[in-house]
Amino acid sequence: MPIKTIDVTVAPGFIIHTCACCPCEHKVKLDRGGADTRRQPFNIPIDATLDVKVDGQPVPQTVIFAAGSFPNFAAVTAVQLRDKFNTSLVGATAVLNRGDEAVTIESDSTGPDSTIEIVGGNARTALKFHTDGIADPCAGRPHLGRDLGGGRKATDLICFRRCVCGAQEQLVRSWDVCDPKYAGTHHYEHRRAVNALAVYFKAQGWIDPAVAAEINAEASDPPDRAADVVGTVLHVPPPRDSLASGEGGA
Repeated sequence: MPIKTIDVTVAPGFIIHTCACCPCEHKVKLDRGGADTRRQPFNIPIDATLDVKVDGQPVPQTVIFAAGSFPNFAAVTAVQLRDKFNTSLVGATAVLNRGDEAVTIESDSTGPDSTIEIVGGNARTALKFHTDGIADPCAGRPHLGRDLGGGRKATDLICFRRCVCGAQEQLVRSWDVCDPKYAGTHHYEHRRAVNALAVYFKAQGWIDPAVAAEINAEASDPPDRAADVVGTVLHVPPPRDSLASGEGGA
């Protein structure tokens, strides 16, 4: 998932990245959970439903796309869908994403319990929400480290929510140092941006609790990293063979 921009001019900040498996470009706000739709137009069946759990609430909220919700159910726009979500959901806000052609449902809360889970409803397919809810390895805020189960712990992973294409979005911090002769290339600048982001996550405490002891016990941080991201905007040059125009995709 190549990073394009890290922006922490206003805390907690956000990143813009492209999916490693499709051309989708995502803006992900840090320290809050969210879920993304496909791009417009949406063909939503009349009276379809969508079940949304906000911040792990025991009973999901059901959005009902009743007759009259949209002028044309066969060609619902991102703006219309956003407005429908915002009049139906409590504790979450829908915003436009991907060039204003898709919608992201974001939790209004921040912190470790900030999550958005799409857990039911026959509108999931039309909106391209995944049909397995919490199976997303990062339904909440992005975080450093991951308990993989079976006694396996990945302390170098940075986990983000899944793309609508199904790709599990992750970055990996690195501990070696790249030859400075590659400065300015995507490879050089991207690995330094990832490591700087990992340092920021660690300082904020955005760590999987299952691996927090190991990460907090580290005596140092990755040496090959960009400057402190706090209060700055960091742009990463695109890979030469990138699909990452942000155009196309689901």
